[in-house]
Amino acid sequence: MKRKINSSIVCLILTLFFTLALVQGGAVAADAGQASQRRTAISAVTISSPDLLTLARAKRIALENSPTLASALERVSQAREAVAQAKADRLPTLSATAGCDYTEATDNSASDYDETLYTSQLSATQVLFDGFYRKYTQLSAQYGEQISQAARDEVRNLLAWSVAQAYLNVQLARENIKIAESDMAFNQAQANEAVAKEKSGSGSYSDVLNFKSKVNSAKSAMLSSRQDLVESLHGLAALLGYKDARLPQGMTIVPLEAESADMESAEVETTTMPLESLDANMEELLGQRPDLERAGLAVDQAEAGIRMARAGYYPIISLTGGYGTSAGDDFTDTDDMGAFLGISVSIDIFSGGATRSRVREALSAKREYEQDLAEARISAVSDIRSSAQATATAREQLALQQENTSLIQTTRDLVEKEYGAGQASLVRLNEAQNDLVGAMGDLAIAKVSLILALENFDYYTGMNVKAERQ
Repeated sequence: MKRKINSSIVCLILTLFFTLALVQGGAVAADAGQASQRRTAISAVTISSPDLLTLARAKRIALENSPTLASALERVSQAREAVAQAKADRLPTLSATAGCDYTEATDNSASDYDETLYTSQLSATQVLFDGFYRKYTQLSAQYGEQISQAARDEVRNLLAWSVAQAYLNVQLARENIKIAESDMAFNQAQANEAVAKEKSGSGSYSDVLNFKSKVNSAKSAMLSSRQDLVESLHGLAALLGYKDARLPQGMTIVPLEAESADMESAEVETTTMPLESLDANMEELLGQRPDLERAGLAVDQAEAGIRMARAGYYPIISLTGGYGTSAGDDFTDTDDMGAFLGISVSIDIFSGGATRSRVREALSAKREYEQDLAEARISAVSDIRSSAQATATAREQLALQQENTSLIQTTRDLVEKEYGAGQASLVRLNEAQNDLVGAMGDLAIAKVSLILALENFDYYTGMNVKAERQ
């Protein structure tokens, strides 16, 4: 028993060391890894029920149901079949032919009697050399398949980014509804108290009218936010692939606090992102972008196209063999059966300069794709730098807005007490309440903006979707 316990302890220690090594080795440059870990942590905490819709789950549903992604998958299948067709060109062609020719004797015919000839033949042809055309055709088709896969990944990332925006629009609309309801409840309580004071003769009727108008304004803002919520929910459901553009019955969006819990509990950075660290890992980040992968593969495919065009300068050598007859009395006649085998060589001596023109065209196409790749890289670097800086700015703004909202909340509470004691004017109370409503709205926007900035950075680094290629 003692030996078993010691073995278990050793296994546990080894497991802990292995887990620690994986955690340390899985750190990604700049903010990419941190953002992905945040999403994993949020998903693990908030997905406790199949009826709760988190951002991570919304992405998965969209990737499973989206017709756009399904269309991209079909294009990958088409490209895969093109590879199979290119491979088939390198194999021999086996053909079987059969025919019946009837010749009727006439004054102008070569035959003096009616004649029927039966043809039956089995033949095979193998191209031995074609200037490597088939080799580079297959290579071009393989690049085409990889381009389709990269394009599919690009569609997947764009879909996930669109889902994130729609999802956060829903979150923001819900926060605005809560803020409007809170504003309405506050002003309704003040209105009730003003009515009581007015009846007792210690208050004025103008105070009653003021608070009632504030209640109506808050109710109007709430109705507007509810309309925004309905529209945002329909947009999100459509992106998730639900045919009626509605979320399933019982499915609810998790609160914004759950999505941003790790950001609120963790210490918010007040410094800008170290761009030196970002620069050191830029190539790694660029290597994860499917659009750059697609652009690079297009250059490789263009190089294969050049090789295909140059194949026109070489001869085509073919081996042909067959067995059969073309003069049988019927299809079962075997007396005239025979076999043949031969090699043929063909080369275009003059084609009007078509081959040279195709080569120049292919070279020009490659230069075009190289320029497209260079432009895409420059744009990608700019996007990554901008999104990294935007993330750092969003962190600072969230920290400031949290502090500011707390200060304004305290100020409003103090002014409310002063107004109740007759030490503050109605105008001051209205001003304090309006400031609080505005601060709460800005805080909701700051929370959403930080999540959106992180999603934006993940999108520009090709990390907002984690899925293996099929």
